[in-house]
Amino acid sequence: MARDPRRDIRALLLGPTLELATAVDARLRDVGLPVLRPAQSQILTLIEPGGLRLSELVTLIGVAKQTLGDLVDDLERERLVERYPDPDHGVIKRVRLAARGRQWAAEVKKAADGVERAWIARLGKARGKQLRAALEALIVPAS
Repeated sequence: MARDPRRDIRALLLGPTLELATAVDARLRDVGLPVLRPAQSQILTLIEPGGLRLSELVTLIGVAKQTLGDLVDDLERERLVERYPDPDHGVIKRVRLAARGRQWAAEVKKAADGVERAWIARLGKARGKQLRAALEALIVPAS
């Protein structure tokens, strides 16, 4: 009997990624919050409590400044983020989560935590901890 070929790492990551995205989108729909494009979601998950400069977001996201500006405009229209003057530099703008954005982030976290608990139930506690440790070890620090 022929052995299954080794799956590409992208294929191995795709299933869990889709499971997580589906759970997050369903939760957001259930509570009446917008389901966003991946780049918009990424922006919201990167914004720190004190906000970030738009230039910092450009570096973190890796898109053109104009593209990021358009994405932030969309998020602002949804009342998920707000721009405000940088206290250290009056001309530069920072972006922070608006009240609705904080609610969005909390709901995404609840959905993600639920998926993680389900994965741990399937894998067992030890393997669940190993999965989390391996994923954390793969994070490349921002430069």
